[in-house]
Amino acid sequence: MIRIIDRYLLKEVLKALLAILLVLMLILMSNSFIKLLKEVASGELSTHLLFQLLGLQMSGYLARLVPPAFFFAVLYAVGRMYRDSEIVALESCGVGGMQLYRSLFFAVLPVVFLTALLSMFVQPWANRVSAELIASQQGQASELAGISAGNFNEYSKGELVLYAQSMSENERRMSHIFIQQRRQGTISLISAESGFQKIDETTGDRYLVLNNGYRYEGSPGQSDYRVSEFQQYALRIQERGKGEIEQKRKALSNRVLLASGSIEDHAEFQMRLSQIFGLLVFALLSLPLSRSMPRQGPFGRLVLAFVLYTLYLSLQGAAERWMIEGVTPDWMGIWWVHVTLAAVGLFLLLPDTGWYRGWRRRLSGGMA
Repeated sequence: MIRIIDRYLLKEVLKALLAILLVLMLILMSNSFIKLLKEVASGELSTHLLFQLLGLQMSGYLARLVPPAFFFAVLYAVGRMYRDSEIVALESCGVGGMQLYRSLFFAVLPVVFLTALLSMFVQPWANRVSAELIASQQGQASELAGISAGNFNEYSKGELVLYAQSMSENERRMSHIFIQQRRQGTISLISAESGFQKIDETTGDRYLVLNNGYRYEGSPGQSDYRVSEFQQYALRIQERGKGEIEQKRKALSNRVLLASGSIEDHAEFQMRLSQIFGLLVFALLSLPLSRSMPRQGPFGRLVLAFVLYTLYLSLQGAAERWMIEGVTPDWMGIWWVHVTLAAVGLFLLLPDTGWYRGWRRRLSGGMA
């Protein structure tokens, strides 16, 4: 049965959670929007995918934002109750720390289900759809997406300059192309009647395929230029990076990760679960860290909580790296981080237990 205090704490925590999530989402959305705009301006991303990718990124970020947002929401809500002497009034009515954990359970339960849904299903889905959207523009190879016909377009920090007199309506084919490419002190000039872009399915490298043209290669100030004529010439403009491989792993389903024999896939699955366990661990830590004296400022506790959460993220990243590199055994994984923090939470919980209070009373009576 849900009591009045349960409903009250649930309402206060959820209000703070929604406010913190809104602020964090606005910050991340602005940062992501700026990064995507830079990719569009540099020709790495098509303008048609800008807002779709932004929405998918925000869907993926939610799974990582909910645990810290809930942690700080409990710190704010319960810390305010301590400062306003509401906890003192509750304790005088027989509502102790352990009963507050019961009330907190009603708040954390729906958030746990939401985090599980986001981390185990929504986040991989968002990564998978993002990869499919980017792959859909492979015909125009995202390295040169957003090219402006009739203008000189600069890419790869000036190493590649491309001019196309005209483009098809779907921006997949170009005509009357001029290219200047700098590589290790050598300049290549290429002119072609037409061209299109594609990605090699085997290697993942991006190419610009040119038809019916000439290629001039040499060093400035020297006369040994080489001139060649071609019917079709493929110019590699970007190699597949490690980040793309990692992004592909983040898009895999949980079933595929579990069935895989790769330690990297197992680490990815454990990282998804860690968002759920991290939420539970910090729910355990939130009440002890919320304790404060009446009219005491909240900043000391918030700074301590921020340092603790930063330490948790650092340990989690180190545990994942050690697992992949074989420093720690596979069975240990990254669970030890959550077990360690849960032990800290249980230790901080001791003053709220009847056993501890009885032991303190007996100890005080013995000393008297």
